[in-house]
Amino acid sequence: MSTPFAPDARNDAPLDGRVVVVPGGTGNVGEGIVRAFLGAGATVVVPGRSRERLDELAELIGPRLGDRLVRLPAGYGTFEESTELAERIVADHGRVDHVVPSIGGWWMGKTLWQTDESDWQQHFVETTTSHFAVARAFVPRLDAAGSYTLIAGFAAREPYPRAGVISMHAAAVLMMREALSADLRGQRRVNNLLLGPIVNRSRPNGDPSWLTADQVGEAAVAVTLAPSVQDESVRLGTVEELDRELARIRA
Repeated sequence: MSTPFAPDARNDAPLDGRVVVVPGGTGNVGEGIVRAFLGAGATVVVPGRSRERLDELAELIGPRLGDRLVRLPAGYGTFEESTELAERIVADHGRVDHVVPSIGGWWMGKTLWQTDESDWQQHFVETTTSHFAVARAFVPRLDAAGSYTLIAGFAAREPYPRAGVISMHAAAVLMMREALSADLRGQRRVNNLLLGPIVNRSRPNGDPSWLTADQVGEAAVAVTLAPSVQDESVRLGTVEELDRELARIRA
């Protein structure tokens, strides 16, 4: 049975000195990703427009790990914002090693023909543009040994009734990852985690087989640390699948 992320006893800070950027790190799943990378010794930069949400994240992380948490009041929803963000982080820290965008969230309630322009703009256009803008800005600035790990949900492959816009967005994100892999041709590692339902602070109760946000973070760190994992879509629908994938990745 997998447990929340704990550093490898042989190296309790395998990402010491590395800079990891987590757009969407203030979100329910992002929190677990941030905590896991901090636990692995990285400096973690979390951009966000809301100072309140950035402060809330710091409280959730706590003082033990929070000394390497960099809260950066900044947007990333447009090409210009993401480019300015990437340039600022490189200027401030001298490097970007890994990027793990956890942008967007779940939404359902309308059939496609009931979906209005506001829903479309919010749940497809804005989130998809943010993903593209972040990738466009950060991939060319990654360290030579760096990686880019996208977070997506099963809706990308399995349409759910009354959540078609989310499925379309997630499918676009997965295709963007595949296109990045085709363009990079091995020059940088690009992967994605494909997730099922997640137990998190907004949904603390769920099926025992579901992953927690911290376990998503554990998987993201494992992928980041494994040079052999490249151009992969890592399916993590259940704790059993997580255990199997972690054993493979760490072998």
